[in-house]
Amino acid sequence: MVTFTDAERSALDACLRILEKAKSPFTLTVRDRIQDLEQLAAIVDRAPSPNTDLFQKENGRTSDSLAEKLIEHGLNHVVNLPAKAVLGHGLTVSKLHLFGLLMKLIDTVNHLDDCKEKVERQYNNLLFTLMAEDLYTALITEEDLQEPWAKKAIHELIIMWDRRTSGYLETFALAIRDLWTARHTIVPVLGTLLGTVEIMRISAMLENVWSDFLSQVAQYEEFVYSLEEFLFDLTYEELVELRLKMNEQGIRAIDRNTSMLMLGKQEISEKEQNIALALYRSYMKRQSLAKRRLLSKEAGPKRSLEEYFVIYLLSRGK
Repeated sequence: MVTFTDAERSALDACLRILEKAKSPFTLTVRDRIQDLEQLAAIVDRAPSPNTDLFQKENGRTSDSLAEKLIEHGLNHVVNLPAKAVLGHGLTVSKLHLFGLLMKLIDTVNHLDDCKEKVERQYNNLLFTLMAEDLYTALITEEDLQEPWAKKAIHELIIMWDRRTSGYLETFALAIRDLWTARHTIVPVLGTLLGTVEIMRISAMLENVWSDFLSQVAQYEEFVYSLEEFLFDLTYEELVELRLKMNEQGIRAIDRNTSMLMLGKQEISEKEQNIALALYRSYMKRQSLAKRRLLSKEAGPKRSLEEYFVIYLLSRGK
């Protein structure tokens, strides 16, 4: 297994040259982290592939048999996962922390800001890798296993366990990042559910993939609630409360800033935040709430917007 992609290695080498020239005490720290990651990558590489049957039985392990086992015993228990999946996940997280360290050093070492764009791009790519792995895992449930897209999700997850990448990763990452960035400029209006979808559909800022996606799923009420959670950075429960307040005050439509004021919340500025990190944190919060509603059978979306989008990508093919 290659420890670092060419782009990751290029960013690391550029940072190391500047740290060495500046005689930074963190030079040795970064070099040690890189060496640790190379050793961890070698261990990951030696771990058995998820597609390998160590006992070489005639009817050995396949992606389908592995999927059935995971469904039966559960993906939420680490003891049921292939060793390579757990080790590889740790490798990705460790790489993320290395680039996170470099992002913190950028403000303290002269000329290291010349590498800011390179470092941030690799940090973001690693975040989206973790998000994609979590999304594929979330989509593999017993009730969805017979869906054609679920079979593809299983295949992509096993590829990620084996190679730490996915064929759909770049499309997903670029599209979700564009929507997250555009949500501040488009200024969605909370009023009727379909009104929110229409504003997003006609936006010239977004790629055609979003128009196609919205056209296919706009009729599903739960999806629209997921879209509103994403756009307004409010939970479904907060949106219900907000609509009650709007009815009481005779307000027909409001924007995101006004919605925050009506709920007594303060919107967190994302200007100083890393875009991908802000999106990842939002996704984890919305995903956790969706799982809770599914288990408790509460009202509201049972999937995050990102889940719906990945299902769409898997259903249409690359």
